Order: sequence, then C-alpha cells, then structure tokens
Amino acid sequence: MTAESHIQTKSASHEAVKTTRLVRGISWFFEKWSHFVADHAVALIVICVVLTLIGTFKVATTPNDNDITGYTPYGARARDEFDVMTDFFAHNGNGIAMFVLILPTRHESVLHPDVLREALRLEDILSTNFSMLSADGKPENYQEFCTNFCQINEPFVQFARSYLTELDNSKNGTDLSERISLNYPITSIYSRKMSIQPNFFGIEMMNETKKSITNIRSSKLIALQLRSERKEGWNSNGIKDFEMSITNYLEKEFESPEIRVLTLSTSYVEAEVVRAGMSLLPFLIVGFVIMAIVSSVTTFFSAVYMQQVSIHKFSLAIAACICPFMACGTALGALFFCGVRFGSILCVTPFLVLAIGVDDAYLMIHSWQRVTAERRKHPVANDSPGSRLSEVLVDTGPAILISALTNIFADVAGCFTSSPEISLLGYGNMACIFCDFLYQITFYSAIMTLTGYFEMKDEEQKRHIKKIACGADSDDSSCTSSSVESFDVIVKRRVTSFLENYISLITNAFFQIFVVLVWIAFLVVSIYGITIMNINLSPRKLFMEDSSLREMDDLRVKYVIPNFYLANVFVRKPGDLTDGARLQRLNQFVEEMEHLNGSWGSLGTNYFVRDFVNFQAAMVEEEEAEGGEEEASIVKRGGIDVNNLPMFLEWPEYLFWKGFVQFHSAENRTVLDRFFITFAIHGTNLQSWPARGDALREWRNVVDKYSAEFGLSVFSDDGIYVDLIENMPTDAWQSAVATLACMAFICFVFMYDVPTVMVATSIIASIMTGILGILSLTGTDLDPIVMSALIISIGFSVDIPAHISYHYHTSPSDNGIRHRLHKTLSSVGFPALQATVSTSLCVLSLKFSSIYMSCAFVKTMITCMILCVFHALVLLPCLFAIFHRIHSLFRVPKTSPIESK
Repeated sequence: MTAESHIQTKSASHEAVKTTRLVRGISWFFEKWSHFVADHAVALIVICVVLTLIGTFKVATTPNDNDITGYTPYGARARDEFDVMTDFFAHNGNGIAMFVLILPTRHESVLHPDVLREALRLEDILSTNFSMLSADGKPENYQEFCTNFCQINEPFVQFARSYLTELDNSKNGTDLSERISLNYPITSIYSRKMSIQPNFFGIEMMNETKKSITNIRSSKLIALQLRSERKEGWNSNGIKDFEMSITNYLEKEFESPEIRVLTLSTSYVEAEVVRAGMSLLPFLIVGFVIMAIVSSVTTFFSAVYMQQVSIHKFSLAIAACICPFMACGTALGALFFCGVRFGSILCVTPFLVLAIGVDDAYLMIHSWQRVTAERRKHPVANDSPGSRLSEVLVDTGPAILISALTNIFADVAGCFTSSPEISLLGYGNMACIFCDFLYQITFYSAIMTLTGYFEMKDEEQKRHIKKIACGADSDDSSCTSSSVESFDVIVKRRVTSFLENYISLITNAFFQIFVVLVWIAFLVVSIYGITIMNINLSPRKLFMEDSSLREMDDLRVKYVIPNFYLANVFVRKPGDLTDGARLQRLNQFVEEMEHLNGSWGSLGTNYFVRDFVNFQAAMVEEEEAEGGEEEASIVKRGGIDVNNLPMFLEWPEYLFWKGFVQFHSAENRTVLDRFFITFAIHGTNLQSWPARGDALREWRNVVDKYSAEFGLSVFSDDGIYVDLIENMPTDAWQSAVATLACMAFICFVFMYDVPTVMVATSIIASIMTGILGILSLTGTDLDPIVMSALIISIGFSVDIPAHISYHYHTSPSDNGIRHRLHKTLSSVGFPALQATVSTSLCVLSLKFSSIYMSCAFVKTMITCMILCVFHALVLLPCLFAIFHRIHSLFRVPKTSPIESK
C-alpha cells in the first residue's frame, strides 16, 4: 500500500467512525472547494479586495448616527413616554432644545453683580447672534424664529435686572421697592409672579429675618434654555449646526473674566458619543500592528519547530490579521448600503472578529504545517497546493464553521430582544463573523495556496540542490547536518515530553478531583459576585475624559437634580373642561402629584389652569358689568371657558404658557387639544439612581390612576435610563441562555454526541459566569457598556472551547483517552495560545485610551481570555477524561449510533 492510499484509507475510516453525515457532507464540500480556490486563487483575492474597498469606502463616508434612547430596551415604558414627549414638542420633527449652565469663575455666588451682568450679556448673545434659515431663505435669530418658548428665560432676565437695580438703589440709600419681591422660588415683580426654580441651583437661603433684596444667600449655578419647535423649511442637519455653533462658540470663542459656560443638547451629546467611539479607531490600528508582530513571531517559531521556515510564513501571519479587518469593512459596508445606521457601538465589533478570525487562521496555519510535514515524510504522487489545502479545510473547516454558526445564532437572540443599540451590535457581529468565515475559505485560503506554491517550489529546489551536493544515490538522512538534526530532536523531544507529562497530569484521578473542586469553588465565588453586582449607569461614561459633558453631568447630579427634579405630565385627552366635575378630577390629580415625597407642592408646579382661572375671573367681572352671562355660567359650574384661551395666551404676563398648551379653532370655538404640566421634587437622595427610580415609579402610579380619563403620560429625563437599569439583568441572562442554547444545538447537530455537548456547554456557562462574577468582585458595575463588552467576550469564549470539543470528538478513540487528548491538544493548543496572546495584546492597546468604554472593554476581554485558556486547556480536557473514565466503567460493547448513520 502506498503512503497516499494509506493516508486516504485512514482518513476515510476515521470519518466513517467519528463523523456524522452532515460533517461528511461539509468535508466533501471543503475538499471540492479547496481545488476551486487553488485554481482561481488570484481571481478570488482580487474579488475580495475589491469588495473590501467598496465596503470600506461606504463605512468611511457613512456618518455616525447615535440614538440617545438606544440602550433602553424594547417595550420599555420609557420609550412610549419619550415618544409622547417628542410628539408634543416636535410637530414636524425634533426642534431646538439647549440647556446652558453658567458658573462663576472669580466669585463664590452667581448673585455677584459682575456675574449677573455677564450672564445677561450671554443671554442676549444667545438670543440674537445665532440664526436659522427660514422657509424663504432669510436668516432669523432665536427671538425672531421662536414661537411658544420665547419667554422661557424671562424669569431670570427680570430677576437679574431687578436685582441689579435694587442693589444700586440700596447703595445709593434708596429704599427697596415694595412691589418687587426677588425671593426663591417665586419672584414677584409688580404683581407678576414668576418661578426662578429652573434658573438658579446650588441655593443657600438667608437665615436672617431682616429686609433684604432676596432670600437667597448664594447660588452656585445659573441655568438658561433655548427651545423652539421645528419650523417649516428646517432640517435635522440645520438644527444640529445651529446647536453646535452655539456650543463651539461658547467653548472656543466666548471670553469672560467672570463666568464659564457649559452647554447640553442632543446634537452635542451625539457628537461627543461619536467622538468617543471614533477615538478607538487609532488604537485599533495600534492593536493591529501589535497583533501582526505577535502573529509573525509565533508563526515563525512554529515554522522553525516544524522545519518549514520561509519568508512566505510571514505572508500568512500578516494575512491572518488583515482578513478579519477586510471582513468587517465588507460586512459593515453592506449593512450601511442596506440602510442600517452607523452607531458608535459598532466600533468594537472588529475586536471580536479579529479575535475569532486570527484563531481560525492559526488553526489553518498549524494544520497546513502538519500536512506539509506528513507529505515530506510520506510523499504522494499528485502533491499540490490544492490537495494540501483540501486536507487543511477538511481538518479545520467544520470546527471553524461551528464557531461561526454558534456566534451568529447567539447574536440572533440579541437582535430581537434587549435594546436597539445591542441589536445593532448583534447585526454587526453576525454580518462580520459570517463575512469573516467566507473570507477565511476564499481570501485566506487563496493566500495559503499561493504561499504553498512558492513553498513547494522552494522545497523542490532544496531537494535538487541537496541531491547535487550529496550525490544522486545518497538518501536525505545521510546528508542531514547532525547539528540541525540534534536541535530538531531535542526540541521535539522536549515538547513531546511536556505534552505527555501534561496529559498524564490531566488523566490523573487526584488532579481531576482537585480541578473539579477548584472549579466548584470558582463557580460559587462567581455566583456570589453576580448576586452582589451593582447595576448603575451614568451618561458621563459615554464621553471622553476631556468632554465638558462629564462636568455638566456632575453639576447636574450635584446641584440641579437635588433642588429641582422635574416630571412632565402630558394631558392628551383634556376633554370638556367646561364641565366642573371633570376639571375637579384633573385638579385632584394635580394635588395628588403635589403631595408626593419631596414635592415642592404648588410652588414647583406649572399648571396653566390656575392662571387661567384668575384670568377668567377678571373676564367674568367685565362680562357681568356688561350684562354677559355665558362665561359666568361656566364659572358657576366650576369649569373654564377655553374660548378665551387665545386671548389669555396673548397677555404679556401669560405669554409663558404658550409652549404648554396646544389648541385649534373649529366652528368659531376653541378646542383644547392637549397640554402638559410640570411637577418638581427635591432631596439630596435624588443624587442616586435608585431614588430617582422610586420617584419615577411614584409619578407613574399616580398617572396610571387617571390615565384612562385624561390620556396622561409622564416623562422624566432619566426615565430611559431607569428602565434600562431594571432591564439589564434580564438582558444579561437572556443573552447567556441564548448563547448556551445555540452552542448546545450547533454542537449536537455537528457532533451528535451528548457527553461532548454537555461538557462544552457547561464550559461556556462557566466562562460566562466567571466573567460576570470577577467583574463584580473587582468593582465593575453592570451598565450598557459592560453589557456590550460581555456580548463581545461571550462570542470569543465560544470559539476556543468549540475547536477543542470538535477536535476531541473527531479524534480516533481506539487508542484511548491519552491519544485523543494528545491529538486534540497538539492540533488546537498552540493556535489557541497564539490567538489568546495576540488578541490580549491587541486589546491592551485600548488601555491607552481615556474613555470608560475602552477600559471596560479591556477588563472584560482580558478576563475572558484568561478564563478561556484555563477552561479550554485545563478544565475541558479534565472533564473529557472524567467522562471517559465513567463511560469505561459502564461501557457495553455495541454498534455506535454514528456508525449506523
């Protein structure tokens, strides 16, 4: 029997015993496919490169689009509440909404006259110096284009001007005006009452009872707002440009010795999230360089060991790192062509694909070197790059496919549960992993055949030169250098000895018991860590260290929220408010909201009906004097006459309410469509997320009692985050269960072996448990960033155990457990270590970044790498040995179900 027929017979026998029809079909496909790749290598490389260039161009030209509610889970109540809010304020789409904080630079309090004068100057700049184009192309400033919220900063303006006037009067010895009361929270100027709660924060009140200009001793911050509904002719880009022009001016051009200004807007938040995400890309390049170096060095040493050193090995090592990036460029570009938005969270997808892709490439390189060594030892008649690639893909292709399918199916669950951002990450992962698998069996396989062609040509030349030098009749062994032979024998003997000793250790019963006990202790500690894991979220984690939004968030939590935490309640079905009973029910709801824990009461409520009742009373007096009866009749019934609403909103002292109320005219009557009410609470406990969650739940409970009558909906700025916090544990266990189910299903389909599937699945479960537990015990909170990192790391945690399990399952069992473990570890062990080391060093490059996302990602991935190595190379072989020992005790000779297939 020739060496070739011996190998083929052995391979056929091996497949018949150890593989299913599915795997045999896949192996047949890879065998045929490998020859196609070898025959069309250059064409496949060109096609893959062209597709990559097109996809990468699309990625580079697609703008980032981030959704501020993107991490809020599907079906969360906060999403519906957010939609109600945006529908009220955005008749034609989202309008302008900016929040401006003013901080003193040289004084302790913003009530210092110099600070107030600068703040008034800034308010004038904001109102007049920035413009939007109207529908006819005419530039309009804020005072010109605003409609309903033009008076939003009027309480501050009136307070500041009156304060400065009264201060000057007091210095000149003039008595304070009796008609001006500049108190907090309600200021009264010539009988016009205004709330300054939304404008001053970090308040210290006066303790003295003597007459003073205001009851405020000091204030840390001044807050201003710019709000306007979207007008005809505006577009989203124009609104973003307007908001960002203000932010850029205040951060880069505005100069004042007295104040410092911070801004907050949706446009600025999105821009900073994009900047944070894009800041990872340079580190991805650094990581690629590190990975390429590690890949080249480890591949070189492997080639030295196998006596296959050539310059072409570096081509394989570099291509192993390039291929995943090509796959990401192609896949993401294809998604963007299909209309998928480019969220910043997709910037972390290449790290997962890189980790999985290089692992697959290392397996192929290692398998190629084994095939090459076998061909050198047992030459075959029709040796070619295509035939060698055929053996490589038959050996590694099914394992690579198992890893890819497991990751893809595990991400499917995340695409239909969790939140839009996690779904987007799932889409990106699936597309990139699928494309990486295609590029592994096309682009990388083509590179391998080309390098194989040159390697085989070099081998032939070396054999020819050796024969000339040693004589045509001399054999190879007589011409081999003794020193080289000695080095080779020594290295191989030491490696073989180490592997045999390691297998002896793994198959030792006492060591197995020790490992299992350590594993149980590890699981107990990890589960305990999960039970004490904090669930927390801060928007500041999404921004870079130098972002002013981080300071803005700190100030908001420290000063704004404890003093004035707002709930917006939208009344979508006001109904007939001329009916006194219905109005009474609405007033009852308002009073109930004003009596909740920490409420400011009526002082912190903006409810237009109260001012309208006063306005109506004055109108009734005039009507009765003129002999009118209709409106007086409505008042007597306890209702309000909304027909007077347009007149009410045009009075100077009531202009403030224009943004709160929406109505239309029908048949000479005014119909109240909807309006909103604001309620404010306070308390230092509101600095914590749980307290804000409790407050939101209290608001919702009251709203739910009246919702059917009035179509009520409550919106809080933190609602989307509160619901996210409550849903994150559910997202975490759902992702874990989905991954385990997919792992078990794919392994069972490919291997059709229950013990192997059970062991592999338990390993993945252990790795996921360990990652969460260790993160918790080392002080990491569960948040959306960590959730994203977990999804990435779970994908990698599947990869190496899947390869180990498949190679163990397909190894011949006739020679016992030691032989199976030896074949498995010799095939997968070194590539697994290669992938772990190179990926770890690549990920560590993110440590140089200053954003929270990169630090959380590094910590999660490094934890995953360490656990994967321990589980895949220590625990998994031990469990296989234990199952083999148990199976041997109860084994009854019978026909294998695989053989029957």
